[in-house]
Amino acid sequence: MVVCGITVIFPVFGVNIYIMKNRIRKFTEAIEANKFQEVIDEIKSMIEKTIEKSGGEFDEFVKSYIKNPKDVKIEGLINDSDVYDFYLKYRNQIDECLNDINFYDTPPSESGVFGLYEYTIVGTLNAVLEFLNQLSK
Repeated sequence: MVVCGITVIFPVFGVNIYIMKNRIRKFTEAIEANKFQEVIDEIKSMIEKTIEKSGGEFDEFVKSYIKNPKDVKIEGLINDSDVYDFYLKYRNQIDECLNDINFYDTPPSESGVFGLYEYTIVGTLNAVLEFLNQLSK
């Protein structure tokens, strides 16, 4: 629509919400079908190692991580190089998860990152958070 020579774009909320709900449904179905079981098992193992070192309880640790992922660290996902290695090992599942939650629809600059390596790290940590969100349900 053009108003006074200015193009005005009205977002079609119904379509965007439908697409978002559809992707969330696909991701939930994939979780339920154990499509991501290998990567989830690895994350569980890393959390258990973290708890062995620092103490605590699994469910409480997961809740704490979901609440504040920047302050709660998982053993094996502390350094960027470890996160990147984790991504390389599980890249297919992580990429599918990130696609399902529309992570790739947001340009890296809007995520506060400017390099591919950093974008991969941020994406991987977002996928871990999403896996833990699904695990805690």
